[in-house]
Amino acid sequence: MKKSSSFLLACALLIPTALPAASFEGKVRFKITSGKTAQDMDYSVKNGLARIDVQSKDGTASVIMDPAKQEVTILIPEQKMYMVQSIAGKDGAAAAAGVDPANTSFEKTGATEKILGYICTKYIAKNKDSSTEIWATEDLGTFMGTGPGGGSPFGGGKRGGAGAQAWEAALVGKNFFPLRVVSQNSSGKEITRMEATAVEKKSIPDSEFAPPDGFQKFDMGAMMRGMMPGR
Repeated sequence: MKKSSSFLLACALLIPTALPAASFEGKVRFKITSGKTAQDMDYSVKNGLARIDVQSKDGTASVIMDPAKQEVTILIPEQKMYMVQSIAGKDGAAAAAGVDPANTSFEKTGATEKILGYICTKYIAKNKDSSTEIWATEDLGTFMGTGPGGGSPFGGGKRGGAGAQAWEAALVGKNFFPLRVVSQNSSGKEITRMEATAVEKKSIPDSEFAPPDGFQKFDMGAMMRGMMPGR
């Protein structure tokens, strides 16, 4: 669960500070493959809010993103707790991806393909470490990111490094929503693949974008202060 939690915490940093009006309410299911590891990810959207749930053999990790308040809520089901973290004043895309967007090219190609009923345009993001093929639609609103570093399926650590996430720094905040993303390293070897397996337009209860009843708020600052001598 630590790996999934690190992934979701990193994804919080990718939230743009301003988003266009949401044009989609519902859930997109993704399959994310990195090497021999595969995970399912649900991406839910409503009224400018987003929730990401990552399923793995260790359980489910979840994060709720609120760009208007510039904060994220990380759910910790095992302890029935949650944490709220402010991202105000942070350059989310650049900080999270660990790359300089100025060194990342982002090219729109003329290729299109229908994926799950949505017309997607092919984009190519490149930097010195990676090349990423992105098939994105303009019909599902703005993508808030999936998150690099730590436990991200899109690299960080040993697999892909920051270069594998350059596409996110180029994409986040624009009015595109990717339904297929394939990243390759500088040698042309596929690093990761994220592909939508279902898009469901539906009404989602407001309760999905708030901590569940009975969850306690975890205050890291208070805990650290309590550990200081003389406290």
